[in-house]
Amino acid sequence: MKKFFLATFLIICATGYSTAQNVKVTITGIHGNTGKILIMMQSNKAGKPYQDMSEATIDSCSFVFKNVNDGTYKISAFHDENGNYQIDKDEKGIPIEGFVVKTVAVKDGKITNIGKDATANLKIFYPKSAK
Repeated sequence: MKKFFLATFLIICATGYSTAQNVKVTITGIHGNTGKILIMMQSNKAGKPYQDMSEATIDSCSFVFKNVNDGTYKISAFHDENGNYQIDKDEKGIPIEGFVVKTVAVKDGKITNIGKDATANLKIFYPKSAK
């Protein structure tokens, strides 16, 4: 009986471990190399969001989130050109720095509602009031 419970426990642990995958997110359309690109990937479920940042580079910047479980996630990123770590807005509350927001579904390490591979390619949008 102990062997049965041990075997069941090991199978459950192995199954849980195998569902966590790496997911790559590439932000494209970056118009300058000043500041940083800040990104967050948040599950609809309670839990700590995945966060990262990188120096801005003209055209694109990639991030890899490790141990991502299957589920639905909202990815948001912005180009923090002035280094204040928040998205700046005008007097009407409209962002003046480049940003992107996308909801994606992750299953078996693949982003199922974007494409066949595990890479999300998201184009950053710069409002007209931005540089």
